Amino acid sequence: MPLRERRTARVAGVALAALTALSLPATALLDTADQPGARALVGAAFVAVAALEVVVGWGLYVLLRGRAPSPAYAALVSRGGYAVLLTAAAGRLLWPGGDGVAGFRSDWSLALVVLGVHLLVTSIALWCARRVPGAVVAGTAVAGTASVLAAVGGGLPLPDVLPGAGALLPAVLGEVVLLAWLVMVGWDDERVSTGG
Repeated sequence: MPLRERRTARVAGVALAALTALSLPATALLDTADQPGARALVGAAFVAVAALEVVVGWGLYVLLRGRAPSPAYAALVSRGGYAVLLTAAAGRLLWPGGDGVAGFRSDWSLALVVLGVHLLVTSIALWCARRVPGAVVAGTAVAGTASVLAAVGGGLPLPDVLPGAGALLPAVLGEVVLLAWLVMVGWDDERVSTGG
């Protein structure tokens, strides 16, 4: 695998690990974000997550565009859309007079549907690019489907690993699958470039 692609995978992998590590405690703190200072802190954390989402989306696009240009572009756009919606939702926490946690949760539920669609589209891009083992493609697709179903209320009840974070579980699992692939591509040598 070319060094440029390995570096891109490393940057995207670090960004994905950081946004996952930041989003889980920020989600857990939502229930205690009634005070203005706490609201601003949680809102700023979600804005940072949204910025990292753009980095991950671009990295996935760069890695997949050569072999699957259309689905790679759709994955970039859907991840960018999630980042925009997440930033708008965080605005409800940051601006005085915003609807606070209730407004954030309402807007974020729509954003999570877009994230689920992104995971589905990314699984298609990964499959078309023939860059990863089938288990990674399947794991990403299952996580995307579960995320969409959970966000629209049709999914199975999910455990709250962290308070308030149960709805995130499918998306987090999908992100972990993508992270594993990015780590393989970024830090492993040639043997991962032709994964089946």
